[in-house]
Amino acid sequence: MTPDEIMRGMSQKNLLLQAKNEELLKLSESKAQAERTYNIAVATEVLHLKSEGTAATLIGTLVKGSATVADLKYKLDIADGVLRACQESLRDVRTAIDCYRSILSWMKEELQKSGIG
Repeated sequence: MTPDEIMRGMSQKNLLLQAKNEELLKLSESKAQAERTYNIAVATEVLHLKSEGTAATLIGTLVKGSATVADLKYKLDIADGVLRACQESLRDVRTAIDCYRSILSWMKEELQKSGIG
């Protein structure tokens, strides 16, 4: 790799890092909304079951078995998984940038040792 290739690679990774940070913000908002919707549905279902006189010990199990609540939990789990994947992708991009920096530092030292730089 030449220094120019490394600098182009770092520039591309920095653009990707910026895009991933923006994506992370959107995904964080999506997860928060999914969690909010899920929590509201759980609370609504609990109140509904209590008003029907359902035994308190059964409510937690019955709420989880509600199709609506289960679907919302599924959406929440997916939003969480996508958010975590984005966070991991961000770590990978940062690692790639660090690798480019290390290569540039090594090249600089080698040039200095050779008397060229």
